[in-house]
Amino acid sequence: MDVTTNKCCGIDVHQKKITVTTLIGDPAEKPKKLTQTFGTTTPDLKICGQWLADQAIEMVLMESTGQYWRPVWQILETFGFKMILCNPRIIKNIPGKKTDQLDSEWIAELARFGLVAASFIPPRPIQELRESTRTRKSLTQAGTQTKNQIHNILQRSNIKLTSFISDVFQGSGLKLLNLLINGEVITTESVSKCMHRKLKASPQELVAALDGSLSANDRILLDIQLNLLKHNQLAIQRLESNIEEQLKQFQELYLRLQEIPGVSQHIATIIIAEVGPDVSPFPNAAHLASWTGICPGNYESAGISKSGHVRSGNIYLKTALVTAALGAKKQTDSGLKDFFFRLRSRMGAQKALVALAHKLIRIIYAMLSNNCSFRDYKRDQQMKHLLASN
Repeated sequence: MDVTTNKCCGIDVHQKKITVTTLIGDPAEKPKKLTQTFGTTTPDLKICGQWLADQAIEMVLMESTGQYWRPVWQILETFGFKMILCNPRIIKNIPGKKTDQLDSEWIAELARFGLVAASFIPPRPIQELRESTRTRKSLTQAGTQTKNQIHNILQRSNIKLTSFISDVFQGSGLKLLNLLINGEVITTESVSKCMHRKLKASPQELVAALDGSLSANDRILLDIQLNLLKHNQLAIQRLESNIEEQLKQFQELYLRLQEIPGVSQHIATIIIAEVGPDVSPFPNAAHLASWTGICPGNYESAGISKSGHVRSGNIYLKTALVTAALGAKKQTDSGLKDFFFRLRSRMGAQKALVALAHKLIRIIYAMLSNNCSFRDYKRDQQMKHLLASN
């Protein structure tokens, strides 16, 4: 194997300490090895960075261990090293004895021979936008769980409010839930005061729906869950304002991405947060599709090729692209819709949907790399475009 770096470093990262091994030497000679352990506080990491700088280290390789790698990366990056982050599953040490020192030495050896591919680390503004969008998703999922808990309390108490009101978490439904929590007597008059004029159910039907067996304990739990939901919604609103502020510097790209059929404001935000405006770290669209996880795997044995499943990748971007594909196939008079139905006839709807998501990421790559806008060729325009290009 050829040596790619004469002065490199491998770091085994943990919560309280990092183990650092440096390898220094020309390709033709055995490298000089030094190992040192540092704490993970900011002063200790700065001392580590200076220690590496004194040795004129060129490359620093570490594995992405939870969130522990992030402060190490941010502080060492300021010293001007070439930083490489890689997936732990592809740099597992040789089975046998395992220590932090051996792990750091193994990581340094991989860096010296260039045997690992670097993970994609976007610039700081994109990292912050990514943190905001991912937090929004987790808060939205937490809100859905809270709503399910409220529905469970109502069902086990035989409160059939959801049979007449589609959304019990706002308007009339929320007012009626507060009647239950406060333990008020449910009458036609009290229910009528809570009803919106567009509500189709009659007061008598709602009185019957509210005639359940809600215990005192269930009232307390219902009140707690509603308060959690209220705070969750306020947090999401605050986060949405923060995301809008972070998107201002990418406003032009944000609007251009929405020209693609199926790409909504929400999906455009996720694309920017996960990929960023610069796709130069990805050599071509196929690399970006593979990183996203919507590129079919290759499975060949004994000269026989078999279809492979899509690989694991960026789950946030993959989900957004599949959602965009669902929207794109419903667009009327669109070339993307024609593409989906042409493939569905021979490979089925599910595979055609993934293929459409794969096409979308290739379109996004072309738009970002060439700084251009999307132009949709309709069915009658495609042939004209092909003839004109020839």
